[in-house]
Amino acid sequence: MNFKSTLPYIPNAEEAVRQFISKYRSMEAKSPTSLPGIERLRRLEVARVKGTSGWLLSLFRGIVYNMPFMNDLHPFYRELIGIIINIDDYKHSLGKLINSSKAVSSISRDALRMIKYAQDKDEIIKARRMYLSRIIDLINDLEPELRTLKEAAIKISRLPSVSVEKPTIVISGMPNTGKSSLVACVSTKKPEIADYPFTTKQIIIGHVKVYGMYAVQVIDTPGLLDRPLSERNRIELQAILALRHLADSIVFMIDPTQHSGYALNQQLNLLKEISQSFKADIIAVINKVDLATEEEVKVVEESLRDLGYPYRLTSALKCTGTRELIDELINGPLRDKLITYLKITHERALGAELK
Repeated sequence: MNFKSTLPYIPNAEEAVRQFISKYRSMEAKSPTSLPGIERLRRLEVARVKGTSGWLLSLFRGIVYNMPFMNDLHPFYRELIGIIINIDDYKHSLGKLINSSKAVSSISRDALRMIKYAQDKDEIIKARRMYLSRIIDLINDLEPELRTLKEAAIKISRLPSVSVEKPTIVISGMPNTGKSSLVACVSTKKPEIADYPFTTKQIIIGHVKVYGMYAVQVIDTPGLLDRPLSERNRIELQAILALRHLADSIVFMIDPTQHSGYALNQQLNLLKEISQSFKADIIAVINKVDLATEEEVKVVEESLRDLGYPYRLTSALKCTGTRELIDELINGPLRDKLITYLKITHERALGAELK
């Protein structure tokens, strides 16, 4: 997710003014000592105006071009960012920085013109004061916009770092049904933990190695797809449904023993809710078969057959049947996206070698 790695540092107006004045005072101009005093002052002020206006333009443009453009984002991140910040305020703030860049160029041109045609030191000093006053006023006027963008950058930086290109398996099901154990079983490197908006818990991101590279990600979603969607408020639901843009396949874990504390009908109702809200292929997994009785497993199997859901049996605690489950998904619903991802990754690596 490149846009997170390029998020800029954004100063507030007071800090930007302080940096601007410091740079202005530190600027020097190389002038022959034989030049008259007015010409040495003229060269110094020209260097100061050009140097500080260039610095300010770089600051503004760096913010604008390194903050994410909503239209360029993957729908998963576009929807999440739309929940955590006010998009209209965000776009307005970026637009004002763009306009302010034009104003900086205009102010510096005016100052340079005044300095060029100044007849004495007093006129040069007058041009200096005009330039400093107008630039400082401009920066101070940007305080609300800089604050908006700074807060947005902080919130965006806290979003989970997931690949939107990799085939993605989302693990769902009631609490204590074995979801995190499944991720641990199938991950070929240590799962990552990341915050997710509007849940006090964290998502767990596992990675599966395919053809020598970590090409499939498996995401456990505690606090998200583990209780009825009908119980969520609007913002929570929107954050959860952003996963629709990420999930290529959904694994729904079921505990036939009910040791998780949830009756079978509660688990099946959640399965149906998720099926109605997500377009991804869903496969049910009857977990804890090492603990369940044959009768308990049989009851779940019959219920899933009646509802028309494909299912597999596993013991995530012992990692029994888990790799077979993932292989089935890789060779089934994930296959086309996996091929595309491997091809893109290979082309990028080849391009990097040729540079």
